[in-house]
Amino acid sequence: MGSQLQDRIRAWQKHLTNGGAPGAAVGGAPSLEDLPALSNLLAEASIAAQQNAELIECLDELEAHLWKIESSRLVRLVRWPGRMALDWRGRVGQLLLHSPLHPLFLKLGRSRTPDRTYQAWVEREQKAIPPREWFQEHARHFPRQPVCSVLMPVHNPRREWLDAAIQSVREQFYPRWELCICDDSSEAPWVAASLEKASSADPRIRFVRSGNRLGIAGALNRAAELGAGEYLAFLDHDDVLPPYALHYVAAALERVDADFLYSDEDRLDQAGRRVEPIFKPAWSPDLLLSCMYLGHFWVVKRSRFEEAGRFRPEMDGSQDHDLALRLSDRPVVVRHIPRVLYHWRKHGGSTAASSSAKPFAQAAGRHAVEETAGRRGMDAAVEDGSRPNTYRVRRSAAPAGKATLVICSRRQDLAARCLRAIRSRTDYSNHEVVLVQHGVNMQLKNMSCRKLHYEGEFNFARMNNLGAREAQGNWLVFLNDDVTPLEPGWLTELARHVARTEVGVVGARLLYPSGAIQHAGIVTGMMGGAGHSHRDTFGSPYWSWLGLTRNVSAVTGACLAIRRSLFEELGGMDEEFPVNFNDVDLCLRARARGYEIIYEPSAALRHDEYRTRTPGVRWRERQRWLAKWPDLGPGEDPFYSPHLRVDREDASLRLDEPLSPEDNSR
Repeated sequence: MGSQLQDRIRAWQKHLTNGGAPGAAVGGAPSLEDLPALSNLLAEASIAAQQNAELIECLDELEAHLWKIESSRLVRLVRWPGRMALDWRGRVGQLLLHSPLHPLFLKLGRSRTPDRTYQAWVEREQKAIPPREWFQEHARHFPRQPVCSVLMPVHNPRREWLDAAIQSVREQFYPRWELCICDDSSEAPWVAASLEKASSADPRIRFVRSGNRLGIAGALNRAAELGAGEYLAFLDHDDVLPPYALHYVAAALERVDADFLYSDEDRLDQAGRRVEPIFKPAWSPDLLLSCMYLGHFWVVKRSRFEEAGRFRPEMDGSQDHDLALRLSDRPVVVRHIPRVLYHWRKHGGSTAASSSAKPFAQAAGRHAVEETAGRRGMDAAVEDGSRPNTYRVRRSAAPAGKATLVICSRRQDLAARCLRAIRSRTDYSNHEVVLVQHGVNMQLKNMSCRKLHYEGEFNFARMNNLGAREAQGNWLVFLNDDVTPLEPGWLTELARHVARTEVGVVGARLLYPSGAIQHAGIVTGMMGGAGHSHRDTFGSPYWSWLGLTRNVSAVTGACLAIRRSLFEELGGMDEEFPVNFNDVDLCLRARARGYEIIYEPSAALRHDEYRTRTPGVRWRERQRWLAKWPDLGPGEDPFYSPHLRVDREDASLRLDEPLSPEDNSR
C-alpha cells in the first residue's frame, strides 16, 4: 500500500504542477481512505529526518575527534622523520641537478629496462580495444563519414620504416582514407619504385616525386594537392598509426564539426617497444604559444588549411606549429582525442630521440610565435623557454595598473616574514598591501600595509572578501601569509595576464622549501573534489607541461590574481566554503562566464603549507561542493589527462579501468 500511495501522491503533485485545479478529479489521486496511510508516511518521514539529523551530529563529533588526533603533537612528531627525509631527498636531488655530478647521477640512476608501468598500461589498453568488426559496425552508422587525406613527406627513408608507415595506413579500420605521398628527391632509386608499387596495389595511395628538394613544408603542400579529402592528417615516413586512429577521428567529427583535432602519442624505442607517452590537455591556446603541444597526429579541415595559406616553407622545422598558430588567430573549434593514436619512432635523426637532431627548429618556432604576437597585436617579447622547442611570451604588464595584495593572517611572525619578502623581492612597484588580521592586533613596525580586523571563526572566503572591499587597486592578489616570493618578477608575471581581457584568474607556481611542487594548477574531480596535480613531487614522466604557461580549470587561493571589477562582478568568494574550494569555485564561476584561467610558472613563490591550520577537508564542505558542482567528477577535467590517477596527486598512471571504446573526445 505504501509504494502505491506514493505513486498516487506523485501523480497528484504532477497534476497540480501542470496547472490542474485542486478539486478536479485525477485518476489515482489520494482519497479520504488514504489518510491513515498518509499519516503513517508522514510519521515515518519525521522519524527518518530525526535519525538523519542524529547521524549528521555523530559524523560531526567523529570528524572533530579525528581532526583533533590529526593535528595533535604526537601525530606530527611521528610524521616528522618521514617528512624530513623526503624534504632532504628533494634538496639533495635539486643540488645534484645543478652540479657537475648530475650526469653521473643520471647515468647510474637511469633504469636499463623500459618503463614497466607504461608497459603494463599498454597491455591493459590493448586488451580493451575491440576487434576490427566492432569498429566497422560503428563506422557504418556514422552519418557523415568524411574522407581523410593522410599526407606523408618522404626523404631518404629506411625501407622497413617506410613500409611500416604505409602499412599502418592500409590497416586502418576506418576505410574512407587516402594516402598522399610526396617523395622529396630521395637519393636511393628504390624509394620511388617502392612507392609506385604501393600506389599500384591500392588506388587510395597517391604518389608524386619532386625532382627538386622542397623541404618538409613544400612536400606536405605538394602531397595535399594529390587528394580531395575533407580533412588532412599528417604522418612522418618513419612513424606509424595504430589501426583505430582514423576511426576515432571520424567518431569525434560525428559529435562536432571541428576545425582541427589532435591526439595523445608515444614513442617507439629501437626494439619497437612503446615508451615515453605524451598525454595532453584539451585545447589550451596559451600552451600552444609555449610549444607545439599538439604533437604529430593532428588533423585539419582542408578548407581551413587553404584559408590559412597552407604550410610556409620558410618555417621548416616548425611548420606545423606555425600553421596551428595561424589557424587559431581567429576562433576555432578544436577537439582533443585522449588516446595514443601516433607512435613516434626514436632514432638519431628524429627529435623523438634528441631535440638537438634539428637545431633549426628552435629558431623557426620562436619566429612563428613572434609573428603570431605581431598579428594579434600583442605588446610582447618572445624568448626561448627553459626546454628545447619551448617559448615564453612576455606581454606588457603596464595595462594592469595598481595591484592590491590581500593577506589574511593570525600569526605575526608569518605576516612579518611575508611582508618583508614582498618588500625586498617585488619589482612591480605599483602595489599596496591590505592585511586582514584574524582575531589579533599585530605590531608590525616599518611595514607598509593597511590593517583590517576580523573577528569570528576562520572563514578564508569572508576575510578575503573583506580585504577586497577595502582595495584601492585595479586588480587583486590574494596571498597566504605563509607564501613568500622567490624571484622579484613574480608580481609582474601575474600582471601580464591580468591585463588580458580574455583572462579571468591567474595563478603562480608554488614550491615547498625542498623545491618540490606545492601548486602547478588545480585539477577538478581529484581527491574527491579538487586537488593539486604533482603536489610534493618534482614532476612526472607522464605529464610534461608543468614548466609552461597554460590554461587550467582552477588555481589556488594561496596566490591568486584577478581584476577587481571581475571579482566584484562574480560576487567575490563564496563564504559557504570557509576553508576549502572557495578558490576553485571562484575560478569555475569565471570560466562559466567565458574567461580563461591561467597558470604562470614564471611567477615562483615558496609556500610553507598549513602553517596556520590543519590540513584536510571537512565532510560538510565537501558535500556543499558536490552539491554545487555535481558534474565535476573524476576524469572530467579537460586540462588533465583521463589516463592519470585522481585518487592521488602525483600524476601517476591509472592501471584500473581503461577508457570506454566509445568516442571520448573533448
